Amino acid sequence: MELRHLKYFIAVAEELHFGRAAQRLQMAQPPLSQQIKQLEAELDLLLFTRTKQRVELTPAGEVFLKRAYEILNRVHLACEEARSIDRGEAGQLILAFTGSIAFELLPLLLRSYQVKYPNINIVLRQLSTTEQMESLNESTIHVGLLVLPVESASIHVEMLREEPFIVALPKTHPLAAETEPIDVSRLANEHFIMTPRIAGQSYYDAVISLCQHAGFSPKKTQEAQELHTALAFVASGIGIALLPSSIQFVKNDEIVYLQLKKSFTTCKVGAAWNKDETSPVVHSFISFLKESIITSFTEDNF
Repeated sequence: MELRHLKYFIAVAEELHFGRAAQRLQMAQPPLSQQIKQLEAELDLLLFTRTKQRVELTPAGEVFLKRAYEILNRVHLACEEARSIDRGEAGQLILAFTGSIAFELLPLLLRSYQVKYPNINIVLRQLSTTEQMESLNESTIHVGLLVLPVESASIHVEMLREEPFIVALPKTHPLAAETEPIDVSRLANEHFIMTPRIAGQSYYDAVISLCQHAGFSPKKTQEAQELHTALAFVASGIGIALLPSSIQFVKNDEIVYLQLKKSFTTCKVGAAWNKDETSPVVHSFISFLKESIITSFTEDNF
């Protein structure tokens, strides 16, 4: 039995007339009658009762018609799903992100992407930039949203945005009452809360550079693996932290955020994926980033 037999049968069942069914199928009536007879012979039963005046479905034919509809519908769905996957419109995307990206970029990205691609299952993993590079090389994630720059001969990188650094202070800090941007040099005697360099070399080095450019090396009083943890330490009065400006989306009554004067360096974030990646889902996601996210950030002067 072939799918064409089901299509022929459905046409006759709906028309209850071999001539009209043949016309609808754009074929001659004798070959159509022969195909139906072959189908009945294979099933070893009659699907239609035929007289000179009329054609009717037998009880077996009525049941077979219902199942034939289901089969053809499933075939249609299978074809559509396969086409969607081939176009990168369905499937699974394993997306990693660093803590700093979770504050603003990630929610914006996910909302827009899921509206456009509702049939893609997104699996999120929070990993440091270093961990993401390892995972990309091991092909355990598809795309990483991380802090730039990163270098790898096997990884493609696309910058998404850059943002200035700000300083997070306990609300009881003497500088917390400032209303204008401050010079980084005024932080020379402060105790800094920082993420370890092994978690993200680019972010760590940017903070060190900011301080050294202002004429001092930061006094590190506490390490925090995540930026959320760094904020908790700031709120408790342990120290201050230089953080990407998007951190301000995290509201805490115990913390004051201040802009910096003449911040010569920025926090750059981007997307990274393996050069050998062949998944249509991954490539449609990258195209989405380039066409939608990067464009919107550029237009908004991020």
